[in-house]
Amino acid sequence: MIQRLTSLFDRRPQTAEAWLARMRRPSVPARDQAAFLEWLEADDDHLQQYEAAKAGLAELSPLSGAFSADLARLRRRAVRSQRRLLIAGGLATGAVAALAAFVLVLPGVGREPPVRAGRLYASAPGQITDVALEDGSRVTLDADTRIQVAYSRDARRVVLLRGAAYFDVAHNAEQPFQVAAEDRRVIVTGTRFAVALRKSQAEVSLLEGRVAIGRTDVGKARALERAVALAPGQQAVFTPGRDGLRVRRIDVDAATAWRERRLVFHDTPLSVVIDEAGRYAGTPMVIADPALADMRVTAVLPLTGEAGLIDRMDALLPITVEHTADGRALIRAD
Repeated sequence: MIQRLTSLFDRRPQTAEAWLARMRRPSVPARDQAAFLEWLEADDDHLQQYEAAKAGLAELSPLSGAFSADLARLRRRAVRSQRRLLIAGGLATGAVAALAAFVLVLPGVGREPPVRAGRLYASAPGQITDVALEDGSRVTLDADTRIQVAYSRDARRVVLLRGAAYFDVAHNAEQPFQVAAEDRRVIVTGTRFAVALRKSQAEVSLLEGRVAIGRTDVGKARALERAVALAPGQQAVFTPGRDGLRVRRIDVDAATAWRERRLVFHDTPLSVVIDEAGRYAGTPMVIADPALADMRVTAVLPLTGEAGLIDRMDALLPITVEHTADGRALIRAD
């Protein structure tokens, strides 16, 4: 993790994430743009890696006109500086089209750009991170989570790229808060809720206020028809790419207890406990005895303190943990 952070300050970044940070600066010198082009051309996979890092900009696709203006500005700069810049002839026509999808990181043009450049927030594996947004909203990122945040005059837009995030939204009826998760969008004006991408499904859990969940991949009329409203204490579960979602009533405080650095389980199969705890343990955990997988567990596991999570599980749950030479933790019956 430290190596990835320090790479952001290298004279010449070596990774897509580091380049993303470099190119999002308010002013990008021509030498950096030329170096970025050289990095893209050095490996056929670099463009794909950078596109993946900017996947959140899919939510901002209506701004393609603004992106085109940015590209035109760079072309004029390239002629004046007689340097190969980001969109110089070294990139194929298809690559230029792809670059237009993430050129939001470059300086904007015009007197009032419709949307300010988005910002990426991320938490490391095993680390829960609190973030204060400039609109007054607060976000807690679960372990190994990434979100993209951008503002316009009529909306505050967030894209959940990976993991789970808890939102305490500052009220602003004139500028709704939107969170996109795969092919759904959660729209609110001020509330507390959590959105999670877990394996093949997504979850929206509402603690306070109201939210509406609608499709992002259909026309406006159909999206309104499909919108589903949640009340506090409800959770919506859906599978990206499939129609319909299931609404159920749960203990949302327990389901989102990770935001307070604890995991709460009530009559939960041990296999689910191991899977959830695995995001924070930092060590692969394996149930050595398959018969244990269905054992029901009720427990509260703190995520803070001197003792590691696996040691706490060993002490609090009816299990025994065996650490192996290859770095795994084998879960056996107590």
